[in-house]
Amino acid sequence: MKKVNRNKYICITTLAIIIIGLFTFSIVESNKQRFNINSNYFFAKARVDKIDYDDTNKLEDENNQVLQTKQEFEITILNGNHKGEKYKIRNTIEAIDIHRIIVSENDEILINYTISDKDETINSIHLYEIVRESYLYILIGIFILSVILICGKKGVKSIITLIFTGFMIIKVLLPILISGFNPLIATIIVCIVTVASSLFFINGINKKTIVSILGTTGGIIIATITAIIIGNLCKITGLAETESQMIAYANASIGLNFKQIMFSAIVIGALGAVMDVSVSITSAMDEVLQIKSNITKKDFIKSGMNIGKDIIGAMSNTLILAYAGGAFSLIFLLAAQKMTYATIVNMEIITTEIITAFAGSLGIVWTVPITVFAMATLVFRNKFKTIKK
Repeated sequence: MKKVNRNKYICITTLAIIIIGLFTFSIVESNKQRFNINSNYFFAKARVDKIDYDDTNKLEDENNQVLQTKQEFEITILNGNHKGEKYKIRNTIEAIDIHRIIVSENDEILINYTISDKDETINSIHLYEIVRESYLYILIGIFILSVILICGKKGVKSIITLIFTGFMIIKVLLPILISGFNPLIATIIVCIVTVASSLFFINGINKKTIVSILGTTGGIIIATITAIIIGNLCKITGLAETESQMIAYANASIGLNFKQIMFSAIVIGALGAVMDVSVSITSAMDEVLQIKSNITKKDFIKSGMNIGKDIIGAMSNTLILAYAGGAFSLIFLLAAQKMTYATIVNMEIITTEIITAFAGSLGIVWTVPITVFAMATLVFRNKFKTIKK
């Protein structure tokens, strides 16, 4: 018992040191950031106090062929260095604009503004977006309460690990990537540490957790290798999306590897599904062992593979449908334009989505045998030692 507790303490201490080390490294690397940033360009929240002029109703009149409308309104800045200051904004809306931002009194909005180099007063200010975060917090709150209500103590642990995962990606991984460090190496290391910490926290340090980590790591590595090979054969640049092109154009001197950043996105995208498969199989196989402790290794593996086959069908569809849903607007646009299959499938942005979806799904498929054989090896090695003694 003492040896088991000692091993747990060693494992927890090691993970804690690694996490602190990664966080420290991310802070050091973030100081090396060389992105071109306009130091006079800021964002802030504001409240619409009064609308002085509004003719946007003309846009709804089909008989009125208006080219543009506008809103003029008074605002109060709610945060930042200019909190409490009042300004008047004119928001012009072109009739051809598809995305129209129309405000009402008491709305909270996001503004962008520039300041003077001499006295730091605001010299230009514009409407940027509507503030929507309060409704998102309501949705997140409902989700958290639902998880805790249904799952109890494990639900609380799941929420904590979800927060931890967000912290590792936003506060650790992204600063490292922005600094120009190798994206693939950083992503794999951070993801493995995140998975290990989350599973140890939820399920404790035991054979199920160890096997789940091994299965998840194996599936992610296979997904990554597949994506790299096929991505290189397809001559993917990683610059198919507008956001990547904007970053590359504004920061050409940094030399970010957008192809590897794309591979990193594949790792992150597949991580949750691969971990879910590994944990599900491990838990199911452990239940089989609890019910039938005298099961043979051959039957144990067979049971695990039968469980895995059912999971593969559902999870592979889940991952592919998730990526298809994310790119649905693009797919819809291309279909509406009646572009040929050859044209669509050979576009880099579509090729990238296909590689992402199927490389991730391939990782799920191979997670099953990796997890099953790892579980069987660990269980029957321990059994053999027990019998031998």
